[in-house]
Amino acid sequence: MRTLDVRRLRALLDDSAPAVVREATLALLPSARLLDDGWLLEQPAGERPRGTRVSAFRLLTAHGGLVRLRAAVALVDDPDDRLRAWARQSVQRWHPTADVPRGADEVGELLGRVRHLLSDHVLRTRRWETGLKG
Repeated sequence: MRTLDVRRLRALLDDSAPAVVREATLALLPSARLLDDGWLLEQPAGERPRGTRVSAFRLLTAHGGLVRLRAAVALVDDPDDRLRAWARQSVQRWHPTADVPRGADEVGELLGRVRHLLSDHVLRTRRWETGLKG
């Protein structure tokens, strides 16, 4: 998808009609990495419509890697039961991708914040996979 198309579709993520947001999200999923992850990370804030919040999380999850972990950790205590459960599952299923910097302190900090969702074995494995000590 061209950058221009992504920009046009991104504007639809703010639409007041949930069906429009849903369709724009589906169209953008294959190009999620072209979207600004900083902007997307602001969208799941509690005061936004649920459709916008879910859309942003879907797109952040499609980014993969560190962006996916950041988004999931940010929502593990979300007031929306379904979004919170989805974020917790995303944390538990997360594995580093090639674009996650080896030994990144941020990964260690994020995993530390959600250690209650991971067994000791899984936490050690994720830390090892990302090149973190201990």
